Amino acid sequence: MGATEKAAGPQVRLLWPDGGADTARLRVLGKSGGAGEVFNIDDRPDLVAKIYHEALGPAQLAKYERKLHWMVNNRPALPAIPSQYRGIVQLAWPVGMVMRGARFAGFAMEKVDFERTLELDYLLNRRQAAGEGFTVDFGKLVTVCYNLATLIDCLHGRRIAVVDLKPINLKVYKSELYVSILDCDGFHIDAADFVAEAPQVTPEYLAPEFHGGAVRLPQSQDAFALATIVFRLLNYGIHPYAGIATGRQPYPTELAGRIRQGLYPYGKQPALQVRPAPASVHECMPDALRELFDRSFVPMNGSRVSAGEWAATLERYADRHSDGMTRCAAGHLKFTGMDCASCRREGILQGHAERHRQFAARVRATPVRALKYVRRTLRGTHTSPFQAALAQAQLNPIQIAPVTLPLRNVLAIEMLWALGLFVTYWWLR
Repeated sequence: MGATEKAAGPQVRLLWPDGGADTARLRVLGKSGGAGEVFNIDDRPDLVAKIYHEALGPAQLAKYERKLHWMVNNRPALPAIPSQYRGIVQLAWPVGMVMRGARFAGFAMEKVDFERTLELDYLLNRRQAAGEGFTVDFGKLVTVCYNLATLIDCLHGRRIAVVDLKPINLKVYKSELYVSILDCDGFHIDAADFVAEAPQVTPEYLAPEFHGGAVRLPQSQDAFALATIVFRLLNYGIHPYAGIATGRQPYPTELAGRIRQGLYPYGKQPALQVRPAPASVHECMPDALRELFDRSFVPMNGSRVSAGEWAATLERYADRHSDGMTRCAAGHLKFTGMDCASCRREGILQGHAERHRQFAARVRATPVRALKYVRRTLRGTHTSPFQAALAQAQLNPIQIAPVTLPLRNVLAIEMLWALGLFVTYWWLR
């Protein structure tokens, strides 16, 4: 156990929803965020405590206290997990209030085992995932997408929305493929007896209609962020608004600007101002998924695909006993009836590597070619601008005419040409 974990934190009281209370000693864990710091709890290895920074001020702490009191007493029902999968925490949901004396200080929540999980962000880069001991294939990715959609759908059924839904706030269990959502105290709540806003957002996962304003429809925002995460998981990390400009129109350099302008290039009818990234494999996805993406990023009549519809569609591909996915000749899992995305991706990367090899060979050969050009020029085998001017002027070598203005210009061009030639040779050498 590290020194930071052994360091003693404050002694607190834990208040449980049934009215019971316990005294506990916190242990420094070394994890701190913008709102508070997370501690281990002595004799409760299944829980951790989040203590809010005192800099938040009394008014902000009072808001958190009201919100946490409601959350502790209104835990949502979550998707069922098979009994053989023990210790899976799908939500770091508050289970108790933490008090320092008579003053609210934070809350206790179920502990997500970081040894069994990895950030969903790692799944967007297969090399990073492999470094964490996780081998990625499309079967696993579809299952993760399905479990995330099901979890979001359960929250929406209780009128709870994540709002700031993004990969860095999600953990994936490496073996079981269930998803855990962190930072639950930031959720939006719109219950009959309690309402709490969620002002925190991330521009790269924010629906276009909410850029520059408040998130008026939290569940629609969750649906946009969910579709963005699913797209990236199934397309090797490529963001649905990452593309290449096709015309002379200004093209935003940031993803937020492209989202705001609706520059989505992967639809069946893509935006004309932008084309897909060359490494994209979106054409290897079945029509059922592509239609959901189109409706998520270009919603018709303001209606975006819900988390429940995502779950219902993804279930076919996540179910190992269905015919949604098969193996290609190379052994990769792929969507039935579609080209293998893994094979296409390998072909794209091999083509890129070959083009890079050819380019590097040309670069290595350039100094040699430049040296040959200089030698041929100095031997007179190449016609320089000055030599061409002399030939066209048909000057008499016996009668020397006065130097004219055009000839002086030719001499200047010759000098600049020679200087540029030797500078180029020196730079390439």
